[in-house]
Amino acid sequence: MLEIRYIAEPELRGERGPRLLRYLLEHGADELTITVMALQDTPAPFADAFEDEMAPFERATAPRRVVSASTSSERIRTVRLWSFTEQSLDRLLGFLDDGLFRSPAGPDGWFEDLAVYRKGELVLGIVSHEQEGVLRLTVREHAELAALGIRAELTGDCVSY
Repeated sequence: MLEIRYIAEPELRGERGPRLLRYLLEHGADELTITVMALQDTPAPFADAFEDEMAPFERATAPRRVVSASTSSERIRTVRLWSFTEQSLDRLLGFLDDGLFRSPAGPDGWFEDLAVYRKGELVLGIVSHEQEGVLRLTVREHAELAALGIRAELTGDCVSY
């Protein structure tokens, strides 16, 4: 049974963010989504480079549970998906220099709201502008992450699931 816990940006600073993603990959996570943003009618080389790098891993769009939704009816929506593999993780991390929660908005493009899935079920959902996310893992997995220095709380300040 999965337990919902909440994680804030300070818990995933430095190497802890990549460590969490590697842990999820090692424990069966198999797809991800991230919102790629750009200003309308403006070249976005950062966003374009990301899409080029991730093109080999692109999957068909599909309905998935997301954390960043205004209403409960928007919590399941069709999203762009990429396979979550060692190779796609390495490419993704190459674009997340500022961490899993931050990709500063700008004319070159940016990202928001990373989500990772295991067999179609959300295991990590981040709401970038709230600097908070949700982890849906087993009690044992939460304990293993805590042993790796990644702590999640039973309650969140801004995000709900």
